[in-house]
Amino acid sequence: MTEAKWRSLVAQGWTTMLLVFLANITMDVIRASVEGKLVNWADHLGPQGVQIVLTVLAIYAVMPLLVRTVPWRAFIVVVVMLTFFIGLFVAAHEVSHLTTTRDKPFGMLHVLDLLHHAITAGVMFAGVMWFRAAGRQAGGAAEAGRGAEELTGPRAALP
Repeated sequence: MTEAKWRSLVAQGWTTMLLVFLANITMDVIRASVEGKLVNWADHLGPQGVQIVLTVLAIYAVMPLLVRTVPWRAFIVVVVMLTFFIGLFVAAHEVSHLTTTRDKPFGMLHVLDLLHHAITAGVMFAGVMWFRAAGRQAGGAAEAGRGAEELTGPRAALP
């Protein structure tokens, strides 16, 4: 696939992770409401938790735009690393729930978490492939530029 297609997959992956994150929060609030435990959300999040959720939402919202507009190859490395750390954060959060609230692993309540992990892995793979494709494209452009320079440079008139 081309560099543009891998870039597009990474942007779409970040958008999908945002949607899964929002769905997960929504389902948690609905479940807490149905169980009459909505007040537990205040205890669970606390002031720092709200700030973390807002920060994560902001990262999810801005990443697809940055992926589409930032042209630097080094930025691709940042995207892959940030994807890894966001995935690690979500996994650590899920493990904390499994160990503190005794949630049953791999139940229906964890479908969105597992989906997020799968999407994160896919975005990391697409990011690595995007990096490789960008390198091939840059190498090809350099080769093409060098060939044109050889034909038009001062030595072009020499036999």
